[in-house]
Amino acid sequence: MFYIVEEESKLNSLANLVRLGCYVDVITTNDLYHPRLTDTVAVYVRLLKSDHGFIIPINHEEGLNVDKNRIYEILKKSSKVYTLNKKNLLYHFNLQDAIDISLVYSMTKYERLEYTKETNTLNSFYNKFRVHKNINQLIPISKLYEASEKLYESVKKAIEIDIPEGFDFYNKTATNVFFLLEQAGLGIYYEPFNEMFKPRNPLYNILNNSVLTQYNLYNATSRPTNAFNSVNFAAIPKSEQHRKCFRPKGDAFVEFDFDGYHLRLLCDQIGYQLTDESAHKQLAKLYFEKD
Repeated sequence: MFYIVEEESKLNSLANLVRLGCYVDVITTNDLYHPRLTDTVAVYVRLLKSDHGFIIPINHEEGLNVDKNRIYEILKKSSKVYTLNKKNLLYHFNLQDAIDISLVYSMTKYERLEYTKETNTLNSFYNKFRVHKNINQLIPISKLYEASEKLYESVKKAIEIDIPEGFDFYNKTATNVFFLLEQAGLGIYYEPFNEMFKPRNPLYNILNNSVLTQYNLYNATSRPTNAFNSVNFAAIPKSEQHRKCFRPKGDAFVEFDFDGYHLRLLCDQIGYQLTDESAHKQLAKLYFEKD
């Protein structure tokens, strides 16, 4: 099929074409699992302004399967790589200059970019075999391609949005920081955690008595949230029973907070000098003219 790229001559042609820019969608073993617990099945590549994309099989029985490093070398040569979620992309390809179009959209429109890749075939497989860790390897590669094509059509206009001021910091520095934070996971006591937090399915993000969390960066307030598998890790209940579900993985479990974090950020922006004293006390003295 013309849209499946696996022969060396076709890969060389694609390598020359992507230099002008492309959109990339990584197809993993299971869309419901935490990305750290998945492998790469295939890569969908859409040349900018092209009327169709290509799919490169990496680990699928219907393809000749291309070495993952070969694809990485091709994508590195692209002048611009667009993707829907750069943090998730980093789990499969270390493309530091990739442009996160969901981030561009949220920083300019102040809302989340809505999209879907659902098709009748994908829905049918996930309704029956959603727990199967390698479910996407069971789905015909033509149907995986169809889903990626549908996904691209629903987001392609976001690629045309101008890059906002300050984007590089969030797209590179912040995204990398949250990507690294996700690697360690949180130590848990397996049975109490499942009983108290009731994750949708423990297989999706629990490994060796550690639960993997996922930071969500595309919020109207630009403030990251952290929820995955039906558990809100940014709002853990303060009850003793909930807190006892977690176990330190090192010698200590440390909780800390910043004094007047947002006040200090704002004062830094406007050039107002604060001392080490409580930020709230300092501004209260200013407001009420008292010591």
